[in-house]
Amino acid sequence: MLEEEFQAPLEKVFRFFDPEPLASASIAQVHRAELPDGTRVAVKVQKPKTEQTILEDLEILESLLHLADRMHVLEEGIPVEELFLEFRKHLLREIDFLAEAQNMRRFRENFAHFPGVTIPRVFPSYCTRRVLVSELIEGIPLTHLDTVALQEEDRKAFAERGVEAILKMIFEDGFFHADPHPGNILLRLPERDLVFLDFGTVGVVDRKTRETMARLLLALLEKDTERVVELLEEELLLAPLPSPLALRLDLSEVLERYIALNLKEIRLESVVHEFFYLARKHRLRFPSHLAILLRALVVAEGTGLLLDPTFNVFPQLEGALRRFFLESMHPEEVLRRLEEYVLDWKELLENLPHRLDQLLTHALSGRIRLQAESQDFREMNRRLERMSTRLSLSVILGSLLVGSSLIYTNYPYSRVLGILGILGFAAAAFLGALLVAEMLSHR
Repeated sequence: MLEEEFQAPLEKVFRFFDPEPLASASIAQVHRAELPDGTRVAVKVQKPKTEQTILEDLEILESLLHLADRMHVLEEGIPVEELFLEFRKHLLREIDFLAEAQNMRRFRENFAHFPGVTIPRVFPSYCTRRVLVSELIEGIPLTHLDTVALQEEDRKAFAERGVEAILKMIFEDGFFHADPHPGNILLRLPERDLVFLDFGTVGVVDRKTRETMARLLLALLEKDTERVVELLEEELLLAPLPSPLALRLDLSEVLERYIALNLKEIRLESVVHEFFYLARKHRLRFPSHLAILLRALVVAEGTGLLLDPTFNVFPQLEGALRRFFLESMHPEEVLRRLEEYVLDWKELLENLPHRLDQLLTHALSGRIRLQAESQDFREMNRRLERMSTRLSLSVILGSLLVGSSLIYTNYPYSRVLGILGILGFAAAAFLGALLVAEMLSHR
């Protein structure tokens, strides 16, 4: 199969190739080899007929799901077609080794300056859809830690470093290893590095989703039921909540069990399992990357516990979330957001006449139906007031920052204008503090 992929005899491609697999899994096996220049590499080779078998299995699975859906065997409200297509997409991408090579290059760039974590170098010119050639790094899989003597302090340090790397992937890079289980991580001695392997399954989250997830996790950590439900309704769910009040009651009951506990006594896995139980019970529909992200955090916690049985993920998680929000207040980030707000308002104002015309047309034709309770209007009014307050403060803050920056840039030697610039920055700092205080008071 290798010679078919390379269109050349193995001896012309590699100086040395070990026919005995170094490791083997369900869809591929890994061999030691050397490139013509002597570089030691790991050659990951897809097993024969893997893609064909997977496509056939997917076809059978799709038929069974459609049959189960028609016979009403599955729970009502489950988006069978959507879930299947998402599963199919991830599975087919996992057997595309060119995609995995691209993932490895991106991870390697992201961790170029992160001490203690190594991502193997990939050799793109030797890679195909069914063959992946990367740097061979010797190490001890975390599943075989019993073969090496590690001090307790070392175990704690490695556990914290591994979880810190996962948190960086998620909240800093928005591009994370979706399956960081112990078999996919090596401990390299004496370099004392953690080496991540197997990048076929990755998760991608944009900036807005990261912000929402960070707020949701902080609200869960602080046991703020109202904030959790608010974030689910406004930001995360793909369909409206069937019964917000019922979800609030169930969520309060779950969080009540954790209120008396210290964070050190709580496992993230338990919280996430409870969360997904409520999601199934209330038929909540999430974006797929949310489930992948939470699963990655749970797997990372399990890996940390394997290294250090006393490990607790919450202090690191809370620290990463706080840093994420602090970085979002950097002047460059504030200006970027201000630009987004301005563009959003520009688009809204441009579309407003057309939308109003549509609304009036529907109203005159009797095609508008309103159904709401007074409680809904009160809640909506409170949210609109909060949103308008935040928007006003954000616009004024951005204007002061931009104006003061322009004064300093264009009139650096003017004493009077310099004082005005300083006053502008001071006012911006004051308004920024007000904005943060207002946001925190309603979390």
